[in-house]
Amino acid sequence: ALEMDLSYRSTISIYKSILEQFNPALEKLVYLGNNYLRAFHALSKAAEVYFKAIEKIGEQALQSSTSHMLGEILMQMSDTQRLLSSDLEVMAQTFHVDLLQHMEKNAKMDVQFISESQKQYELEYQRRATNLDKCMAELWRMERARDKKVREMKENVMRLRLEMQAFVSESQRGAELEEKRRYRFLAEKHQMLYNTLLQFYSRV
Repeated sequence: ALEMDLSYRSTISIYKSILEQFNPALEKLVYLGNNYLRAFHALSKAAEVYFKAIEKIGEQALQSSTSHMLGEILMQMSDTQRLLSSDLEVMAQTFHVDLLQHMEKNAKMDVQFISESQKQYELEYQRRATNLDKCMAELWRMERARDKKVREMKENVMRLRLEMQAFVSESQRGAELEEKRRYRFLAEKHQMLYNTLLQFYSRV
């Protein structure tokens, strides 16, 4: 009974951890990610204006007989920056669509799913525990009354206890798997983003 109680508490603790810690942290990541995107777009626009100004100065230098080569260098710098900005925009889009939108959608759906899973587990645990307690009380009564069907009731109690243990163990494994699945989702999504970043920087 103690082992089952510990397993029950562990399962409830996992559900609560997902609801009260992981999901709020995921929602915060989405919020911070959107702030990051806004800052990136602002920086991208500022860079575009800045390097357009460089391009104009380069065009002026091209008209000069003494600074023609320097004008070409300035124009090339501006073109290179435009290509980099274009690649970064693709990365920002990947970050938004493949990561932030997925995290936001998952966070919203997950609260309902985990809340329902926890509630169903608690109700089923209580139903089984109540049934087992009733049978054990009945067995105790039958033993005192020297009832002929004591052996049958003992077997019934043993069966219910084994089923309860299997249910509790399986539910704990299921909750642990749900928890692991969420951390894996987060790790895999960020690994994809990291790989995209590596590909970008290897081209620079």
